[in-house]
Amino acid sequence: MGLFASIKSKLTFISQRYGRTLTLLAVVLFLTFDFIALSLNVWLSYRIEAAAININLSGRQRMLSQRLVKNLLMMENAYTNEEAYSAALAELRETFKHFDLTLDSFHRGGRTFSADHNVIEVAPLTSDASTQIVQQALLEWSPLRQKIRQLIGREYDHLLLRQAIDVAQRKNLTLLDLMNKLTVELEHETQAEAMSIRFYQGLAFFLAIINFTLAIVMYRLRVLKANHSVDLVDNIMNQVAAGILVADESGKIIRANKLVENMSGYHMTELQGRKVDSLLYEHEGEMYGIRKVGDQYHCQVEVSEVLIGNRPATVYTIIDDSQQKAQQQELTLLAYHDQLTDLPNRHLFNDRLSVEMKHALRRNEKIALLFIDLNGFKGVNDRHGHKFGDLLLGRVAVRMKQTVRDSDTVARLGGDEFTLLLTDIESYKMCKALVDKIIDAICKPYLIQEVMVEVGASIGVACFPDDATNEQELLSLADKAMYRSKATGESCITFASDWLSHKP
Repeated sequence: MGLFASIKSKLTFISQRYGRTLTLLAVVLFLTFDFIALSLNVWLSYRIEAAAININLSGRQRMLSQRLVKNLLMMENAYTNEEAYSAALAELRETFKHFDLTLDSFHRGGRTFSADHNVIEVAPLTSDASTQIVQQALLEWSPLRQKIRQLIGREYDHLLLRQAIDVAQRKNLTLLDLMNKLTVELEHETQAEAMSIRFYQGLAFFLAIINFTLAIVMYRLRVLKANHSVDLVDNIMNQVAAGILVADESGKIIRANKLVENMSGYHMTELQGRKVDSLLYEHEGEMYGIRKVGDQYHCQVEVSEVLIGNRPATVYTIIDDSQQKAQQQELTLLAYHDQLTDLPNRHLFNDRLSVEMKHALRRNEKIALLFIDLNGFKGVNDRHGHKFGDLLLGRVAVRMKQTVRDSDTVARLGGDEFTLLLTDIESYKMCKALVDKIIDAICKPYLIQEVMVEVGASIGVACFPDDATNEQELLSLADKAMYRSKATGESCITFASDWLSHKP
């Protein structure tokens, strides 16, 4: 176990330091040795085929040697029959040509012919033993070759034929023995060469397997290291108090932490390969996330570009601040709205008044500011209680909102005091008609908890820019006009100036 652990430790160190290079080298060597083994296999097939041709030809030489003697004897027996003699001579020529060409090809390489006259390419024999046998055969063949060539080139010469037969009978056994030796030697050489090639082929395959095994080991160690690194990164990502998405250059998610799974409702297997824009989108400068069930949530997103290996990637850091956003909106609502009537309060109304005055000045328009105080509210509140009074204030607020236009603003300053901002006023007549509608709506009876009650309204109206040129002056004039209406003791409307006398 100690030795195995030591070897594994060393391999791990080598893999971590040189893993990529060694893995590539092992693969290259594997392919190289595999190519060498395949090349040796092709070469072995070629050599065996060539050796088989030579072995077959050496065997044929024995047959041709015997046929030469037979042809010569047939010629002697047919010397009285010209036709038979000519046939025997033609066969002698054919046998002589095949034997002579083949023996010369063994010596120098070249072409010979098969029995059906097909060309056979013969490589020269190169081993010492086979070359020596061929040289001996050439020496033995030389005198017989000379006699046969003379015999073939002349008319019938019985003396020359007899001499050729004598030489053939003397040399035939020697040639047969030499061709037998050549056949055996070629078989031995072929076996030896095949064994040698097989050895190198096996060695190449063995080295290829060793390299392949090393490549697998290196790859496995790299995978283990990569998995360890991925696990480490996952653990770190899951410890971060924010959602983390990693996307490739095409915008597809390749990794995400647990918090993203919790926020989106998707499992990791569902997230991988999904486009980032299916989970996040921007609207009016705000970022929103999309959950699996279709819900949306407000979030903060930071984007950073990184390299993973040599490929660009994008990391999205996501914080779900929907609860904080809702709390902020609630605080904003509380800060700028009246809790009882849900109308804008004094702060928000003053902001809108400032904005509308600037717009009116820029567009050369008029706006009207109304201060409204309810008449008889205190008596209702005293008789029926504060809760009843709160319900009444809510009903009054609803009626005023339903009466005015969407561009107008109704606000509650406190108690039973309201303000109303009418925009885009074209004339006194138009303003008077709107204010009359408002006071009529307020003064209609209210049925609350099966009790019918009525209140009136004292309204003061000031116009910008006819009556005042700034906010404070406009507010003061409307307030004073409201108190003049209040002084009458009845529900009525008082304008800060006699608009009717000098305005159309």
